[in-house]
Amino acid sequence: MDLLQIKFWEAGDYRPGTKGHERRCSWGGSSCPSPAELTVTDRAGADNGACAVHVVHYIRDRLRHGR
Repeated sequence: MDLLQIKFWEAGDYRPGTKGHERRCSWGGSSCPSPAELTVTDRAGADNGACAVHVVHYIRDRLRHGR
């Protein structure tokens, strides 16, 4: 797996009824009210929606902890 897996958000990346499918930011278990702009892949391989603020948290996490 690549260290950083980031792409533009697409509804098809998520199962219907999930936060990601509803374009809600869910990075790090957050209940962030901002819309997801990007899809990031966590260490377990799951896709998560991430807003512009939380994508920075994702990058920090990957750089500190690797895969």
